[in-house]
Amino acid sequence: EPSLPASSSSPPPRPPPAGARPEPGRSGEMAAAPTPAYNFASKGYHSLFPGQPSCDPDALRAGTIKFVKNFDEKSWYDSPVRTVLMGQSLVGGKEQKTVDAFGKENGAQVVATDAQAEEVLRHIRTYRPPKVDYRAEMRRIDQRILSMPMAGEIIGNQALDFGKQDGITEVVEALEANAVEQRINDALFEDEVNGNVKIGRFPAFIGCVSNFSNFLDLSRKVMRNMELGVPVVVLSRNNTTQHMFRWSLLLLDLMKKEGVDLGMLTYFSCDRKQKTKIFQACPESPAYFTCSREVAESVKKDLPKIMSSTGGPNTMVTTSFTPEVSTALRYSAMIENKGQCTAMRHCVVPDCTEDMVDQIFKPTPVINHVLESLEAKGFAGIYAGHKYECGPDYKSLPSQPMIQFRMASRPPSEIDEKWREPVVDITAPSSQDFRSEAFLKDLSHWLIKEQPITLAINGDDDLAMRLFERTGLVVYTVGSLEKPGLTAQARPQDGECFGEFPPRAQLNDYTHLPVIIPSSTPGYNTEYTQARLASEAKAAFPSGLEYCEDLFRGCSPLVLGFVKTLCAYLADACGPKRGVGYDKGARTSLFGLQRPPLLEDSPTVIRIHAGSSFDELAPYVAPFYITNARSQLVVSADPGCGLSEHLAKFKGMQAVVEDQRSYEKRMGGVLPYNLIVLEGRKGLEPLLAMHWVSRLFCMGHIKSVKTHDDAFVEKFSKSKKWLAIEMTPSRL
Repeated sequence: EPSLPASSSSPPPRPPPAGARPEPGRSGEMAAAPTPAYNFASKGYHSLFPGQPSCDPDALRAGTIKFVKNFDEKSWYDSPVRTVLMGQSLVGGKEQKTVDAFGKENGAQVVATDAQAEEVLRHIRTYRPPKVDYRAEMRRIDQRILSMPMAGEIIGNQALDFGKQDGITEVVEALEANAVEQRINDALFEDEVNGNVKIGRFPAFIGCVSNFSNFLDLSRKVMRNMELGVPVVVLSRNNTTQHMFRWSLLLLDLMKKEGVDLGMLTYFSCDRKQKTKIFQACPESPAYFTCSREVAESVKKDLPKIMSSTGGPNTMVTTSFTPEVSTALRYSAMIENKGQCTAMRHCVVPDCTEDMVDQIFKPTPVINHVLESLEAKGFAGIYAGHKYECGPDYKSLPSQPMIQFRMASRPPSEIDEKWREPVVDITAPSSQDFRSEAFLKDLSHWLIKEQPITLAINGDDDLAMRLFERTGLVVYTVGSLEKPGLTAQARPQDGECFGEFPPRAQLNDYTHLPVIIPSSTPGYNTEYTQARLASEAKAAFPSGLEYCEDLFRGCSPLVLGFVKTLCAYLADACGPKRGVGYDKGARTSLFGLQRPPLLEDSPTVIRIHAGSSFDELAPYVAPFYITNARSQLVVSADPGCGLSEHLAKFKGMQAVVEDQRSYEKRMGGVLPYNLIVLEGRKGLEPLLAMHWVSRLFCMGHIKSVKTHDDAFVEKFSKSKKWLAIEMTPSRL
């Protein structure tokens, strides 16, 4: 692998005001390093948001409409989807037709031969980039591909392939968010140059999502990886694969002009068998997928380092029904023919009737071609000519037979995402039941179990607070009955940090790490160096956490360095941060690290088996013990693990020494929010501090739809949900 340059060829990144820890009072200990700005919610991270580029959305729209009108349908047959390796097209394999989001044929594809698949595998296993700092080149490419005329082309291709009605907003927001993520990448790269971290540079597999490919795939997964020297392999899809192949070709052409080695980008046109074979041969490669939970679970069996962003039944709760709420419900549910990741799948409307549901969705536009929405600036139409079968529990609306719904007085026990199908579940309790503690508890547990991406609460700030504190979602929106919030609202570049997390208790089934945006994509496959951890082990704990010296004295030096790194990060990052949307005159948001849901019957449980060590346990215990999440942790240790003396030091923490039978009996009536099992099989995994913590705690944002909403900031910044440092050990 090429050596790192002594200095960057790109303009130096903004110096992160990362809040160095105070000088220690005891002699013989060095001051610890500042918390780098690439760590989520740190002071340095917060400083990277202001100052973002802008563009003309009207020009983007005009260019997109022109491209779509002039599009030659034959072009996707004449230049079929194919494998491109080192800039060369590989053809001669099986020919087949491609289909759009609704299964309609729209072009041709040449699937790689098995021999060509072996060539791709050899490239993945042997390729090393000639240099690792491509920031200057990739950022010039970034600027060109997201500007006219290319921006109109990539939006137009997505519109034709996926049927996306508003790809303009995605590109506008990508330009803004890319600036933030480039700065985060700068901070990570500088820390690598300084010898503190090592970025993994095995080629990364990119599993594209069709509805947000120009930001999530092209920008975040591909260009942000490549600019720090991580090669990428973009994988073909069973449907809507045309538009990401087209931006891959555009990207390769720009790479030639900028002198970027063409081995950095491979497009792999493959069948499932070839894909699985390559995954199994490359377990050390990271993968970045935005997909269903079923796909994520399947891929993770072959690619343990998959970073999966998975969907969930996005939910709106409203205290009452108003015309404005009706519009918010319709827009949220029907956005992109229910093809946006934040599209509403479930709503709670007290005293709702079937007639009310029909009135909500009656005005939904029915369109025949994407041009209709592009020209009308629409985004929430449904495409004509499709029939959806959701099962016997669902009914079709009289006014819109393509839209199906199901009603009940409690949240559904089972719910499928129904991607791109205009279907909604309505929970309609009586007004009295809606206000009951029993209903709120049921809804909170349902939200934890199903893990939607977003929750919008309209009409009651106190209800919003209770749901915020009792659940663990990433995106919360608070609105009123006159100005309601939608589920489909999140601008990560404004501090409305976004992520599609699986349910916490099944996190490891679906993903190596949960993905939060904005963040450094290469950072998910980055680890601290041994030199950095050894140095940190000699530093003091942060001011106020000196009591930890005795607690973690039994750790080996590298683990102690990692524990101190985690403590330093939390000391810097805890507490809510106000998003820059407030200063821009946009929505008012608060983001940051949060405790697990504040429910007595949903603790985080760590079960320690015989053979485990204190080194294995310490990085899990430390983040809980030094924060206000201390009381939410239960540690159960097998007598054979020999950790009784260590556990006895952690006063105030629920710790039990018990055999497996006693543990299972005691846990019979408990539904843990998270269960961590330690078996002594894993050594130290020195992930970046934010990523280690993301496996344990909630992170994301809550926002008001109002601008400069100081009352919202005052109320919600005081929530007990925000993670906070406990400056003293428990006296219990």
